[in-house]
Amino acid sequence: MRSVFESFFSAPRRAFAVGAFALLALVSAPTLADEPVVSGKLSDDGSLRVYVDGELFAGCDPDVQGTPIVWPLRTPSGALATRGWPMIDEIDVAAETDAAMKAIYQNAKIGERGGAKDHPHHRSLWFNHGAVKGGDFWALTDSKIRQTEVVSFDCDGETAVFVTKNRWRDAKLDRDVCEDLRTLRFGVLPSEQVGGKNVRYLDFSIRIAALEDGVIFGDTKEGSFGVRLPSPTALTAKKANPKWGGRILDDAGRKDGETWGKRSAWVDYSGPAARFLEGDELARELARGDKATDFPLTTIGVAVLNGPESWAFPSWRHVRDYGLFATNPFGQRDFEPKNKDADGSKTLNRGETLRFEYRVLLHDGDLTAADLDAAFEAYSKEVRP
Repeated sequence: MRSVFESFFSAPRRAFAVGAFALLALVSAPTLADEPVVSGKLSDDGSLRVYVDGELFAGCDPDVQGTPIVWPLRTPSGALATRGWPMIDEIDVAAETDAAMKAIYQNAKIGERGGAKDHPHHRSLWFNHGAVKGGDFWALTDSKIRQTEVVSFDCDGETAVFVTKNRWRDAKLDRDVCEDLRTLRFGVLPSEQVGGKNVRYLDFSIRIAALEDGVIFGDTKEGSFGVRLPSPTALTAKKANPKWGGRILDDAGRKDGETWGKRSAWVDYSGPAARFLEGDELARELARGDKATDFPLTTIGVAVLNGPESWAFPSWRHVRDYGLFATNPFGQRDFEPKNKDADGSKTLNRGETLRFEYRVLLHDGDLTAADLDAAFEAYSKEVRP
C-alpha cells in the first residue's frame, strides 16, 4: 500500500541499502581540528549508533518490547543521561565482545544500584501514547509501534540524521491505525548558544498520519514524548541516599513539583548521576558488588525544548519527581482539572497528520535559565515550517 507520507515527504530520497554488515557513516565534509566529529554506524537490523569523536553518544533500537527507543544516551563527559533499567537487565553484559559497549553496560549497572525499578515501560527516550483509537501504546500492552523502514541515514561530520517510518498496530482492532515518519538529528551545539558550555543535542521530529478515519488521540496524561532520568537524578531519590536528588526548572521560573502539568517551551531536569568509569577505576567499582550504592557521582542534566511548530505548542509537561520527564500535547483534563471544558484529544481522519518537534539537550553540570532561554531562541529559529 502506498504510504500516506508520499504526499508530503518531498525531500529527495537517496538510494539506500543495508547490507549484511554494519555500515559506517564516514565524515564526508572537512572539519576544523578542534571541532567535534560526529559519525554513525547503522546495522542491518535497523539499529543505529552515533559517535562523537569516536566515543558513543547515542543508540537507536527499533524495537524494545514494542516501541523504538533511544538508548544509551550520554552527556559530553560520557555519563549516562537516562535510566538504564530495565534494558540493562535484558542484556548479557558478560557476553558483550565490544569493549567500549561492555564498559557502557557495566556503567549502566553501577548507576542503577539501589535505583527505582518502577514503570518498566519507561525506557530511556521514546514517543508513544496511552490512548490511540482505544489502544494503549504507552504501557507496553499488546498495541505496538514497529519500525518498518529506514528511509535514510546521512552523516556529514557535524550531524547524523536518521529517518525512519513506523507503524502503530492496535491490538484490539488487529490492524495498523497510524504511520509515523521520525527524523532524529544528533549533534553538538555551538558553545555560544549555551553560555560557552559543552552541550550535545538530539532533535526529534515526528509526523503522525492516520491510516483510517476516526483515529482519536485521547486526553490522558499517559504520554507522549518520554524521557526517564537516571535513578539518582530523580527528586525523590534523596530519600534513598542524601547525596542523590536533583531539581526541575522551566521557562517560567517554576521549580520541581510546580512544573507538573504546566505548559512550557522548555524544561530542564538535572542532578546527580553516576560518573562514567573506565579502566582500573571501573574494575575496582565492579569488584565492590551490586549492593555498593555509594558509587562516584557527577552532575548531569536533560532539557527538552518544545518546537514552536509542534501541534498544541507549548505542550503540557508530565514531569514527575520520581524521574519521568514527559511532554504531552493531549492530556489537558489531567493537567487542568479546574477547566470543565478541557479536552486535549485530537481526531485524525485518513491522511491527516500531526507534527511534533523537540530538541533534547544533554549536558554536564547545571544550565542556567539564561542558557536555556538562549538555546530555545536559537532552536526556534532553526525549526522549519
